[in-house]
Amino acid sequence: MEYERCVTGMKGNLKHVLEIGGSSADPKTIMQARAFANDCYKHIMDLTTNGVVVTDAIKYVQGKMDHLNKVEKKILQDIKEDKEEVVEEYSSALEMKDYGKK
Repeated sequence: MEYERCVTGMKGNLKHVLEIGGSSADPKTIMQARAFANDCYKHIMDLTTNGVVVTDAIKYVQGKMDHLNKVEKKILQDIKEDKEEVVEEYSSALEMKDYGKK
C-alpha cells in the first residue's frame, strides 16, 4: 500500500539524516540535518495519525461495495426469475393458442 511505502521511506530518510548529523563536524550540516529530521518527524506523525482515517475510509468503501454487490446480485436474480415467468406465460399462451386451432 502507498501509505506503508511512505512511512517506510520517511523512516529511512530520518535514519540517514540522523547518521549524517551525528557524523558531521560542521555546525551548519548538523543544524540542517536536525531541521530535516524535524520535518521527517512531522511527516511521519501526519502519516501515522491520518493512517487511521484512511483505513477507516477504505473499510467504509469496501462495506458499501459489498452491499452494492449483494443488491446487484439480488436484482439480477429477480430479473432472471421475472424473465423465466414471462417465458413460461408466453409458452402457455402459445400452447393454448395452438390447442384452440386443433
